[in-house]
Parts: sequence; C-alpha cells; structure tokens
Amino acid sequence: MKFRLLTLLITKLLGVDEEAKKADMHLPEWIAGFGLASILGGFILVALSIIGENIPFLIFGIIFFVIAPFALLCYKNQRIYILSEDEFEYSTFLGNKKIYKFANIKKLRANKDSMTMFIDDGELHKVHIESSAVMSQRLIDHINKALAEARESKKEKKQ
Repeated sequence: MKFRLLTLLITKLLGVDEEAKKADMHLPEWIAGFGLASILGGFILVALSIIGENIPFLIFGIIFFVIAPFALLCYKNQRIYILSEDEFEYSTFLGNKKIYKFANIKKLRANKDSMTMFIDDGELHKVHIESSAVMSQRLIDHINKALAEARESKKEKKQ
C-alpha cells in the first residue's frame, strides 16, 4: 500500500497524466517509484556517510543518484504510439522521437531483460522494448503481422 501511494505521488510530481495509458507501449508506474526511491535512498546514504564518515555508504548513495534519473527518464519518455495501420512513433528514454513503418520491421530479438526490434528503412534501426513494458494487443498484433510478412518475403527471395 505504501509503495502504491509513493508511486501515485511520483506520477503527480512528474506531471504524468493519462498520456502513458494512451501509448501502445509504455513503462509501468513502478519504474517511476523505483526512481524516486533511488533518490530518497541516495539522500539517506549520503547523509549517513557524512554523519558516520562511511565511504561505502557514500559510494552507494552516489550510485543511487546515478540510477534515479535514468529510471525517471525511461518512465516519462520511452513509448510507442501507433499512428496509423502502417506507421508508429517510437520515443527513446531521452525523448527522441522517430516514425517507422511496420512493413520495415525485419526481426525481433529477445534479450535477457528486453527485446530489440530491428527496422530496415535503408538504414538499420533498433527499437528497444523493456521486458517490463506494457504493450497493447494492437501493437503486438501489428508487430506479429510485420514479422510474418518479413519471413514470407525472405522465403520468396530464396526461391
């Protein structure tokens, strides 16, 4: 319950509205909670390191401070929106946006903690999808259709 309240507080502080829920791929709210908890943990550890002259606490506090912005940026920015039946917009964790065509999806590779979608529009692009990401069924269906078409095209070229 406490973590849920903390997550709600974070989403309000970040100004996150219903926009994330409109996205066809977005990161769950616990990522934002982790980011804020990392900031809080960093403050506590740095304070304890100053009070007790404890170097390991200082090191871990700094690590928490480094991790926190990445978690918050990923939560706020990393999204996919389907624009039409043919196109989608991908936003990286830094907020850089690019529009891709589903027809250009060539491969999907599963990694330990994520997936990488390879898109070839004359130049090879990689779209990163965290394993914790929430994806709409609509996006999953579009990706599966594009991958099936890519396999068929590959078979036809071999013949």
